[in-house]
Amino acid sequence: MLSPKVTKLMKPETILDKIKPKKVSLSRQLFLRPYLLEGIIVALLVVATILINYKMIKDGINGKVDLKWHLTWIQHFSKQLSEGIWYPRWLAGTNYGYGSPTFVFYPPFVYYLGSFLKLSGLNTQDVVITLFSLALFLSGFTFYLYGRNQWGRTAALLGGFAYMTVPYIAFDIYWRGGLASVFVQAWIPLLWWSTDQSLSEKKWRFTLPMSWTLIALTHTPSLLVCAIVWFPYVLFSILNRPWKAVVKTIISAGIGWGIASFYLLPAILEKRFVNIEVMRGIWGGAAANLLNFRDIFTNIDKNQIVYIFSHQALVVLLLMIIAFVIYRYQSNITKKIQPWLVFILALVFIMSSFSEFIWNMSPTLQMLQFPWRFLQIFSFVGAVVFAIVVQGLLQLPLTPRFLLSTVIIGILFFNFSYSYKLSRKYVTLRNPGRGSIEHLSHIVTILEDPYTNKLRDVEEYRPILNEDPSSPPIPLQDQPKIAVVSGEAKFQIEEWKSYYRKFTVTAEKSSKLQIRLYYYPAWHLYINQKSYPIKMSKDGSIELQLDSGLYNVELRYQWTLAFTIGVIVSFLSFATLIFFNRNVGRSPHILKQESI
Repeated sequence: MLSPKVTKLMKPETILDKIKPKKVSLSRQLFLRPYLLEGIIVALLVVATILINYKMIKDGINGKVDLKWHLTWIQHFSKQLSEGIWYPRWLAGTNYGYGSPTFVFYPPFVYYLGSFLKLSGLNTQDVVITLFSLALFLSGFTFYLYGRNQWGRTAALLGGFAYMTVPYIAFDIYWRGGLASVFVQAWIPLLWWSTDQSLSEKKWRFTLPMSWTLIALTHTPSLLVCAIVWFPYVLFSILNRPWKAVVKTIISAGIGWGIASFYLLPAILEKRFVNIEVMRGIWGGAAANLLNFRDIFTNIDKNQIVYIFSHQALVVLLLMIIAFVIYRYQSNITKKIQPWLVFILALVFIMSSFSEFIWNMSPTLQMLQFPWRFLQIFSFVGAVVFAIVVQGLLQLPLTPRFLLSTVIIGILFFNFSYSYKLSRKYVTLRNPGRGSIEHLSHIVTILEDPYTNKLRDVEEYRPILNEDPSSPPIPLQDQPKIAVVSGEAKFQIEEWKSYYRKFTVTAEKSSKLQIRLYYYPAWHLYINQKSYPIKMSKDGSIELQLDSGLYNVELRYQWTLAFTIGVIVSFLSFATLIFFNRNVGRSPHILKQESI
């Protein structure tokens, strides 16, 4: 307290200057507190990621199933980026040098991320480990973002932990090696968050299209899974949402698909040039992979998918029992859970043998290969139910809250136990012990010697043979770049790059040449600077018939019509998105002044 004499001598503005900093400091503390809390939550999610994926971080990858393809693609995608090819759609060094239009049909997002990580100095194995860990972290983080305003921070964070530890994500990481599909697990909560925001007309229609674009550019089967589930969800929301909001939400999704058209249109329109149909028969086809409930009692220990489904179904059943107890104190919990239970039953139906007639009728559904891909959404819905139950539990009296909390913690440990056991079930590259790694020699080649034409690629992206359309061509190792099949000719290679090949041919008489390059319509042939039609040989490579003479031959990989149209649609869609969201985030006061 200042004395009256001192107060009288001091200027009024000096007194205010003395007091004002304290107010600013307090307001700053209040302003920073939410950010500090969010920072702690992010740190907890990072710790959870390290604990869940510790085995891979410490001992390396295990080489299971699809991982060999992802390792190959990261190596060659990043190499061609370094050559100045901004979108490497043709991987020139795969299939023993015959090449493959892999990224015409496989989305590129994860491989751009992987290439960026390689530029930072990480080796390919560490890039893959980082990508799996990042996908795991983002799954928990996006789920938290989705739930924090609906159920509160605590329930959303615990729901995020539940989502990160669901068995299907562990299966995708440690058994399938599904690098791209794991990332979609992170985009699913983002998709539902932006969808609910859009349906509530909260000016979040920018994030909804971008969520769809992310999914489309990450994993195509997951895009189809999300679309099949998402559209009924939005259409049924018309029961309690304005119909205009529903229409605008669907249009926003269409814009997101449009932005991804530079990938989607060629992937759809050019599939007739490759053996993409073989995907329908993998593992016996979709009908052979439907869930049969008899397996739950007879085959649960042998079939990973049956175990994963049974595990998650048991968790949902336990959550329902807890919800029934909570109902005695809070009747509104049933209103929150009921729509998600309907969701779960619909997913169980589409994955089970009861829906076989639907799968048999739909060629599009059959391209999913495995009905259990819907476990992606099933896992998300299970985590949502978990978060809703936790929210209700936190509002109970102390005694029932404490007792039921032990069950909730038990569920988290139950989830984590599956991830823990599966991650340690297979030997790893850095710590194999006495075991052997599946595809070890192939994986070592991918990691240590990927660019000397020693790597294969998936058969579904090879050309369709005229002689046997049902069987993809088999690339042969150690073949010359150019071979004289008949006649008499000499040639000299001048350039042999990923997207450009140039050589001269001196033909003494009519000759046929075979070029070690799989046929694809994006390749264009020029002889003496003039366009020349391309022919496909019996083994799927490009052949060249020349009369006697001297020729300058060029092969150029160029834009196809589908890719050109796709780029135009992507640009127009993105411009549309910017136009309709040009006022988002601007002050209503400023907008009012501009309108005046």
